[in-house]
Amino acid sequence: MRFSYALGLPRQLVLTVVAVSAVEIPVAHLLLARWNPAVATAVTALSIAFIAYVLVDWVAAVRRPYVLTDDTLTLPRGLRAAVEVPTRRIVSVRAVPSNDGLSSQALRTVYAGEANVLLTLDDGTAHAVAADDPAALIAALRPAG
Repeated sequence: MRFSYALGLPRQLVLTVVAVSAVEIPVAHLLLARWNPAVATAVTALSIAFIAYVLVDWVAAVRRPYVLTDDTLTLPRGLRAAVEVPTRRIVSVRAVPSNDGLSSQALRTVYAGEANVLLTLDDGTAHAVAADDPAALIAALRPAG
C-alpha cells in the first residue's frame, strides 16, 4: 500500500519560497554587486542552488510515498534517507493533532507541516509522521500493531 505525505502544505510552502526567491535573488545580487561582485556572484549561485534543492526535494517527496508491505513501513523524506519501520515492532498507532505535546523521544519523520500520526514501537521509541490521509494509514497499520 502507498500513502502520500507531501501534497498539502509543502506544495504551498515550496511555491511561496520559489516565488519570493524569484524576486529576492536578483535584487540581492544587484545590491551586493555594488559592494563586491565576487560576493554577489557567490551568494546568487548559492541561493539558486538552494532553491533548486528545495524544488527537487519536494518533487522527490511527492513521488516517493510511504510504502507499507507485510513486514515494513518505509517512510521516505524527500531526498533524505528513508526510515524503515518493521511492522512487527509497531505496538500502537494513533492520530495526533500536531507536533505539540509529543515527547522528545518521538522521532520526527515529518517532511513538512504538522505530524498527524504517531507510531509507538516495542522499544518505547516513537515516530511522528504526517500523512495526507492519516485515517487510511492508521487503518492499514492497526492490524500490524
